[in-house]
Amino acid sequence: MKYAVSSREMKIYDRNTSDIFGIPSQVLMERASLKVSDVIDERIRKKDCKRKYRALVMAGVGNNGGDGAAISRLLKQRGYLVSLCVVGDLTKCSDLLLSQLKICEKYGIETATFSNIRDNKSIFEWDIIVDALFGIGLSRIVTGSFADAIGYISRCKEEKKDDLLVVSVDMPSGINADNGEMLGTAVRADVTVTFNQIKLGQILYPGCEYVGELVVEDAGITQESFCGRPPRAFFYDETPEMLLPARRKDSNKGTNGKVLIIAGSDVISGACSLATLGCLKAGAGMVKVFTRSSNANILKTTIPEALIDTYDELSEIKDKLMADFKWADAVVLGPGIGTDDVALELVNITLDACDKHLVLDADALNLIAKRDDLRAKVSNYAVSGRKLILTPHLAEFARLFKKTTKECKASVLEFPKILADELHCTVICKDARSVVSDSNEKKIYINVSGNDGMATAGSGDVLAGLLGAVCCIVDTGFETACIGAYIHGLSGDSAARKHGKYAMVASDIATELEDILR
Repeated sequence: MKYAVSSREMKIYDRNTSDIFGIPSQVLMERASLKVSDVIDERIRKKDCKRKYRALVMAGVGNNGGDGAAISRLLKQRGYLVSLCVVGDLTKCSDLLLSQLKICEKYGIETATFSNIRDNKSIFEWDIIVDALFGIGLSRIVTGSFADAIGYISRCKEEKKDDLLVVSVDMPSGINADNGEMLGTAVRADVTVTFNQIKLGQILYPGCEYVGELVVEDAGITQESFCGRPPRAFFYDETPEMLLPARRKDSNKGTNGKVLIIAGSDVISGACSLATLGCLKAGAGMVKVFTRSSNANILKTTIPEALIDTYDELSEIKDKLMADFKWADAVVLGPGIGTDDVALELVNITLDACDKHLVLDADALNLIAKRDDLRAKVSNYAVSGRKLILTPHLAEFARLFKKTTKECKASVLEFPKILADELHCTVICKDARSVVSDSNEKKIYINVSGNDGMATAGSGDVLAGLLGAVCCIVDTGFETACIGAYIHGLSGDSAARKHGKYAMVASDIATELEDILR
């Protein structure tokens, strides 16, 4: 597990390091600048060229600019030909920047204005550009000389391509550190060197696409500086076996989880097949599919390991489901059931009579979004230790939350928690970076596994089935959702490597669970 911090959290931890533990800000700045200089040195040494390299350090007027000034000094002391350019109103320089500029002056480093650099230096002159304009503090649209400076960096990179190394200090300038938003224009770095904790904007889209290689270095702001208040957001980078409990040597098909999947309709058969495949490949001991009888032959042919219970008439559903609920440890409801009267009956009976862990997906969520009576039943479901997990993609989430998709995307770190609290459940808001929130948890999970090849029909059905399996073996709904989303993404990454993002399909994601969980 790794944390992803907001700019506010990081500033608090920075301040705690100085105010509580007594490490001066100047020391932290020097350590950070040394780390950036080391990263640049390492990249340049790989070129194995004996000539002197020219570096342009573009510094803003805040403390990130102070880092830039210190980096310019350290690079000069290592033999680089350095030009330091301060962008912005010099009367607004931070105290730390002013201190660093005085040190630079004593070491013979002159400070140039951006207009001087732009008008008198060829863009082909630079081998290295260090972006120290903003760091993590930016929250407004970039304008004026700062936008011009970012444009200059972009033009230099366009012309020199791989012959120019662009290194951003802490955050690519123009990217919001809290949500990854591009604020008008932004530096597209080759390498971003950040300090101690990854920032939210470095893993969220579109910011993560501007970071380049992300290098996390220790500048001295350690977890002791959390002072009992750790960051709210985290993500996984472990292997699955580190997250899942070990499979018991004396287990049997009954003890490895019995999952009932209520899926499919008379016009949709693939959803129940994909959910079932995902559930079995994720390790469920037994899977039973409750579906229309028209889907039975397809399931028997494609997934012979699955048990099948079918219905034709509305009147058959309740008695059969009641028996299946008694059999199951966990239930998945929704993939491909449609939104007609039969689907409504399936949802009503499940919310009224099921007493097992429950995953609600797809059409079940669309019905709940339309009906306040179903919403009330959902809110009262998770009692006596039962897990309730909702898996809406962003559009389904917007319908549940009664906001526009655009509004929900803009507040994807906040809105899922509000919905989870209202419905007393776990919510996976599925997007390029899925977010998991839970009514019993203050922290949120951001899933960084997966890729755009997973934006294909049936991918969510595989996840729903996978969650049903994981639900049987981990303690909480929050853990189930976080681990399930992570493993689903890892399988998607494996499928993309084997089949390519264009060619991969949802069944490939389910099949790749074999390798991911090996």
